[in-house]
Amino acid sequence: MIVETVNIKVETVDLHEASLHKDIWLVALHSNRIPPHIGLMINGNYNSLTIKGHELNVSAEALLKMISQKKIESVFIKLKKNPVFSYDHQLEMLQEMISKFEPVRQYEATCLSPIKLFFEHFYAVTNDEEELYFDLMKRMNDNEYFEFAGSYNFDLHNGFVELPFYTADQLHQTIKEQRLPYYKD
Repeated sequence: MIVETVNIKVETVDLHEASLHKDIWLVALHSNRIPPHIGLMINGNYNSLTIKGHELNVSAEALLKMISQKKIESVFIKLKKNPVFSYDHQLEMLQEMISKFEPVRQYEATCLSPIKLFFEHFYAVTNDEEELYFDLMKRMNDNEYFEFAGSYNFDLHNGFVELPFYTADQLHQTIKEQRLPYYKD
């Protein structure tokens, strides 16, 4: 496990909404929080697992409007194209993977759980259930699966995506606190 702030070196670009309507993007919302919220956007269709449940088929326009209105610090990392599977197939499989999970809950599923399955299936990245976001990002980057990154309301520090370090205990405590308004666990 990495024991400091994690910096991922990646080419950075100015993002334009039109570029988010194609390809696959790893999306980190509240990217400076512990933990950030992670989802995937495929051809302008955003999907994630949340405390409230399955967030499927959110358009790029709707996501960007929310990011803009709420001034959410967000990072978008373009993933290299899978040479075999179509984007439509990958989107269908991602939604199926997300649907297999109950809403995010401490010591159970996190927003990263279906993303790890997706990376295992389409990028041959071994699924380590204990691995946290920054460790997975480091592995993905080491395997050169990232093309470039862009951001909204967030500075990428001259070619680096800076990821907050946190522990599994901090992750589970945050999930517990964020579930309180919705559930009585």
